[in-house]
Amino acid sequence: MLLQIKEYPIQIYCMGNVSLLNNHKTIAIVGSRDSTEYGRKYAKKFAKELSKSNICIISGLALGIDTSAHLGAMKGTGNTIAVLGGGFNDIYPKQNLWLYDEILNNNGCVITEYEENEETRKSNFPKRNRIISGIADAVLVIEASTRSGSKITARYAREQGKKVYCIPKDLDSKNSSGINELLKEGAKLITTPRQLISDLYNEKIEIEEHNKKQIPEKYEQIYKLIENNLSKEELSIQLDMNMENLNSLLTMMELEGLIEQVPGGRFKRK
Repeated sequence: MLLQIKEYPIQIYCMGNVSLLNNHKTIAIVGSRDSTEYGRKYAKKFAKELSKSNICIISGLALGIDTSAHLGAMKGTGNTIAVLGGGFNDIYPKQNLWLYDEILNNNGCVITEYEENEETRKSNFPKRNRIISGIADAVLVIEASTRSGSKITARYAREQGKKVYCIPKDLDSKNSSGINELLKEGAKLITTPRQLISDLYNEKIEIEEHNKKQIPEKYEQIYKLIENNLSKEELSIQLDMNMENLNSLLTMMELEGLIEQVPGGRFKRK
């Protein structure tokens, strides 16, 4: 297959669902291999919710954020593309051979510009990154140090006229330095998948409608009342529930990504 990246075409080799390369909405999610639990959680969350909105998730099959992005996409529609830095007979890293198989088994796609027996070299990754950004409509960076491949992907994206997004990161984390630099260079800070979709595609896709179908019965009343921006005390009164039980349910709902606490001791849907 011939793929056009900016001004020049490259030959790429494909495995799996090649039709994903023609997907009308594609977002790359990239980040640190040495990721934190926070980064992996939100890479998976964003990938899952974006995928539910028929957006194909692209990443590089690396450890850390890339792995979480592919897994999150497969929990949504399964539409994900992995871009390799070597041939199909040298899947790198070896620890992710299972993920390569999982992507192909879930109707995903794996591509590379290298012939099947070509080994993966460190110098191949910047080239791989230009393909990731070249296929995507935009790049979302989740955790990046000052010197990282994710920053290279973001640079290619800017050169290709694509938008770059980041999510907030703890200032004390080593993986926040690259994020802060990207923000200074013009990347946009976003906090929800819905915000990204609205900004990038100028669409108001109601991700909450997808989630609403999956609200466990024991949370339904609370979830419905939270739409009215109630405090814990107000929730307790309206539900006729003691605070201990309410706190337990609210904590579980937060952990499951259904709600989040906002200033003033109130909650909102996620």
